[in-house]
Amino acid sequence: MISVQNHRQLLNGNKIIFVLIAIFFFSSCGIFSGSSKKRSRHTKRRPPAHKDKVNNKNDNKVDTLQWPEDNHEKDKVDLHGTVIKNSYTIDLLIPFAANKHFDDIFALEKSRTNRFLHYYSGVLMALKKLEKEGANFTVNVFDAPVKNDRISMIKSKMNQDPPDIIIGPYDKSQLKSIANYGKRKEIDVVSPWKSYSSIGNNNPYYIQLKPSLENHFEALVQNVDRNFNPGNVYVVGRDIYKDKARIKKINEIHKLNNENAEDYNILIVNKDSLEHEGKIFDDIFYEKNYKEKVFIIPNWSYKDESFIYSCLRKLNIEKGEKKVYVYGMPILLKSNKVGYNFFKRLNIRVASPRYLDDNDRKIRKFKYDYYKRFNVFPLDEAFDGYDMMMFVGENMMKYGTKFQYFIENQKNDLLVNSINLLRNVKEEDIKKENLDKINYFENTDLFIVGFKFNKFEKIK
Repeated sequence: MISVQNHRQLLNGNKIIFVLIAIFFFSSCGIFSGSSKKRSRHTKRRPPAHKDKVNNKNDNKVDTLQWPEDNHEKDKVDLHGTVIKNSYTIDLLIPFAANKHFDDIFALEKSRTNRFLHYYSGVLMALKKLEKEGANFTVNVFDAPVKNDRISMIKSKMNQDPPDIIIGPYDKSQLKSIANYGKRKEIDVVSPWKSYSSIGNNNPYYIQLKPSLENHFEALVQNVDRNFNPGNVYVVGRDIYKDKARIKKINEIHKLNNENAEDYNILIVNKDSLEHEGKIFDDIFYEKNYKEKVFIIPNWSYKDESFIYSCLRKLNIEKGEKKVYVYGMPILLKSNKVGYNFFKRLNIRVASPRYLDDNDRKIRKFKYDYYKRFNVFPLDEAFDGYDMMMFVGENMMKYGTKFQYFIENQKNDLLVNSINLLRNVKEEDIKKENLDKINYFENTDLFIVGFKFNKFEKIK
């Protein structure tokens, strides 16, 4: 049986509403509906019988998904305190922002709310598959808007009905609060969207699925060192503290991996040269016996988007027909300023947590099933939601409530993501060889993605 509860009153007029499980209301343009009706609970039993029940309730949960429990066997406590159970309770905290007003469908489609609706829809797709695999889960979904004080009320609900694992929230201050709550209660907290080293402090219950900034740098450096001579590599940045710190970190990682190798070259870009017609790279391309050059641009924030674009534009002009490679962060894939022409001419390679191959049979099937169920094509977030729930669900079924200890350094290849959990240990504890003093668990796996033959491919 799957029990779905919607405990928040649906919103009037053109505000977004939630009709959860397989009955999202999708317009032809996206996820949207206007209604003044009130829904509270929808129950759908497994085939062959299908019945609906309605039960009015009113609290902070958005909905609950539940499979029937089997209590024939007692819970089993195993190594690392993991508990093997017949059924598990999962609390999912997502920033739907249900009370937010949207003027029209187009405003909704551009919003963060729409992205998280797709993420949640991906979760639902995974739960359907997990049910077929024999999963016995109760999933409580809470609306946890960014910069909102609802976390206290959510924690109060958790105290009444303790979960086996918590997923989310998105907001940094909320995540810190929930991570500390999980540490006190010895409940795993999974962070699928954010990576903050400051949140996991001697907290082995905190699991960070999004690779850190340093993980991205390590992936870039490893690929560069595998394919190029360091003497032909330039790390690009401005004459400001943050850029210099990134350049220093890139070279530190390079030297750590290759102690005897020469340092990468450092290229400090003058702001005036970017804004006017001054040249930045010209001397590099006029050297005798030119060999292909590599430029690493480690800037990752949208605040640096104009700087990144200006560097690419200048490089594209100044290189002429010389061959170059550019390595960078995921913003290169997301920025509207960086067109396919840059990817082709500059051989751009990106460290990305996600690789989506449209020609892959599994990807095509997911898109087909998603459209059939929700009447809209999935955003990237739908794939992420699916992968996250499959990863958490399958590993809990195999290893119980503390599954992270049993899958350390094991690569989990999912639909578009790859997860390899490693324990994060502080430097002082590493020096003391106290590797059991875990700071937190983090995913370190990333793809290097490049544009070849008019499509994105994984680069080895």
